[in-house]
Amino acid sequence: MSTNPAPQPPNPAALPVPGPAPAQMPLKICIQPIAGEVITSLRTQISYTIGERIGEGHFGIVYSCTDIWSNDLAVKVLKPLGKPYETVKASAEAEILKLLALRHPNITYIYDAFEYRDAFYIITERCFCPLSQLFFLKDFSGPAWLMPIARCLLQAVHYLHINGVVHQDIHAGNVFTSLVKDEMQTDAKAIHFKLADLGVAKLVSEVSTQNTRAEWMVPPEVLNTTEFGPTDHRIDIYHVGLLLLQFGLSTQLTFTREEVLAGRPREMAALLPAPLNFTVEKALRRHVQYRTSSAMELWRDLHASPEAFLPPPQVPALLPPPAASFTGPRPPNP
Repeated sequence: MSTNPAPQPPNPAALPVPGPAPAQMPLKICIQPIAGEVITSLRTQISYTIGERIGEGHFGIVYSCTDIWSNDLAVKVLKPLGKPYETVKASAEAEILKLLALRHPNITYIYDAFEYRDAFYIITERCFCPLSQLFFLKDFSGPAWLMPIARCLLQAVHYLHINGVVHQDIHAGNVFTSLVKDEMQTDAKAIHFKLADLGVAKLVSEVSTQNTRAEWMVPPEVLNTTEFGPTDHRIDIYHVGLLLLQFGLSTQLTFTREEVLAGRPREMAALLPAPLNFTVEKALRRHVQYRTSSAMELWRDLHASPEAFLPPPQVPALLPPPAASFTGPRPPNP
């Protein structure tokens, strides 16, 4: 019979000595600017004086600002949204590259982009107001604005599409009136319209059903791809159709999921005067294969009778946006 030797306690001298704890990376905290603060871009050496907060979207907060050249600009500071620093940085770089690559007279112009205090700044031209504020002009007449807006907007959409990019979020809050300044110190201004916010714009092959964030403007094919067809660049055509419908009726609109699937926007378009009724109805068709196929085709349809939309546009004014809805008659669903 054998016995096992009693276990011996470990020799303290033989135990490994713990090294110093690995250094912790300092936590990056996005600090928003404050009015009156002067921030300098290290890349361009241009200083920007931050003004008031003028807007906020899902991805960023927008402030007014001016540079040393006295240009009236806007700065978009991206929100972290609880994401890691590297993820936010990648999103900022992606949006900057899109803005730099997609330069067009009808797309908001990027002046500068930089990082400051762990926040990402994108400096763009400052437009006068979004189209959504035009609806609150006194005696607002949407048809008076429709053709000038369509001409500028459809040029921007066409440019995106021929470069393989889909905006996916075109609405009255993302299209802006821009006032071109007269350098000869007069009060003369020219009104222009520009498409903004390429933050969720994607290549055609990367179009996502998640990128249209406002439920009321989700196209039918996003809700039911099997019945209505694939999600592609014609999402933008549907969104332009919704915008033109609102200007044709001189009121802002929202739709429920059930109304979108039932074709309610197309029904309302049929109530518009010719040739606008056919043009907008065609852009709002639920089945993608029967919808207007391109921005250029939509413009040609609109241009069939331009004299119908010749009244001079009203001077825009900045007003708070109250809610508005359409309560007109409902024609039978075609």
